[in-house]
Amino acid sequence: MYRDHLVFDGHMDTPLRIIDEGLDLGVRHPDGHADLPRMREGGLDAVFLAAWVDPAYAPDRAMARAEALVAAIRGAAEAHSDRAGFATSATDVRRLAADSRIAFLAGVENGDALEGQVGNAARLHALGARYLTLTWMNSNAFADAAGGEALHGGLSDAGRELVAEMNRLGMLIDLSHAAPSTFWMVLEATADPVVVSHSATEVRGGHFRNLSDDQLRGIAANGGLIGINFFARYLAPGSDTIPNWAVIVDHIERVIEVAGIDHAALGSDFDGFPTLPEGLRGVEDLPRIAAELERRGYAGGDLGKVLGGNWLRLLETVVDEAAR
Repeated sequence: MYRDHLVFDGHMDTPLRIIDEGLDLGVRHPDGHADLPRMREGGLDAVFLAAWVDPAYAPDRAMARAEALVAAIRGAAEAHSDRAGFATSATDVRRLAADSRIAFLAGVENGDALEGQVGNAARLHALGARYLTLTWMNSNAFADAAGGEALHGGLSDAGRELVAEMNRLGMLIDLSHAAPSTFWMVLEATADPVVVSHSATEVRGGHFRNLSDDQLRGIAANGGLIGINFFARYLAPGSDTIPNWAVIVDHIERVIEVAGIDHAALGSDFDGFPTLPEGLRGVEDLPRIAAELERRGYAGGDLGKVLGGNWLRLLETVVDEAAR
């Protein structure tokens, strides 16, 4: 059943290793969570590779850092064009999947990348970035972050302008890391569905990075999706022990139960954290997630939505539609 569905991961931080460590994605590595051999072993068809901009690059080196990371994503696809390709739309993802190649999409993480200028979103979009995570752990000129300083009570005036600009561009708004105040203000302001690319739920306890049931319902009403993060600390906050990998499916099921099957997705955050759940090595083990979903009764179209169909739908709804 697994190989019958398109598999789409909404967030990996692997580009940091490419640009900072000189990682060759084409070679299998004994460390880290992802490379092309393991992506193929895991049956991955598409992935948003994150251009994470450390706040240390603000205020005047952040845009250059984002541009370099997006260029590294594109360069990795070009260097391994027999197995991968750079994608900017659902159409591209389908074309590459039909050619048995993995689609690399670029998402920029942290609004600091824009250096306070709404117009820089268009620059990133022109380079191929198709989502922007408004915040990271820090609040910025546009929005307040979960766990960050409350600078604006949610969105600033510039943040509202940014939401409108991203709607115009057809660029997905990513609310991972966003403060609840930011979350609700964006849902009120946006004309498009949003994504929460790499977060978890409160099924195993509260964490400032996890979404409440009310937020899950908000995403459902908006038409967006939640990509479940695989970081053990978010999956079982406050626990003294590392949880078993099947806890990932507990969080997926929470989204399904509260928001519905159309809003649950994968957003591993591979290569972006130190501790995986027990029994999970990296992207090569994605079939385990699918097998556990099947064991719990998900099959056919419902299984396909969680594994990748919902990400593809959001690309079609926001990105491809804007291009048309």
